[in-house]
Amino acid sequence: MDTYGHDNRLAFDVTHRLVLSIAIPMTLGFITTPLLGLVDTGVVGHMGQPDALAGLAIGAMLFDLILGSFNFLRASTTGLTAQAFGRRDRHAQQGVFWRALISALGCGVALFCLRRCF
Repeated sequence: MDTYGHDNRLAFDVTHRLVLSIAIPMTLGFITTPLLGLVDTGVVGHMGQPDALAGLAIGAMLFDLILGSFNFLRASTTGLTAQAFGRRDRHAQQGVFWRALISALGCGVALFCLRRCF
């Protein structure tokens, strides 16, 4: 027991299988973003129109830039949730979730409203 009266043992055993069951899908998810631009470039490249290929390249770069700009939300949510989980503070875990969800929705609405500007 710690000073707060919590049992410090984890509710489950952390095994290599558990870590890999989380890490492999996340890795595949990270790989798919550049593959999207690569596949699009391959398809449009067969059309033989250089202006379409140039537009696609610019669009893919902008997509990666915008998506990469929001990595702070993923990283901070993961870290804060892990800390709250380690403290066994369910209220803090829920607070992190709701703050991240509201931030993500706000950013999504802002991007939706600004779509005509670009």
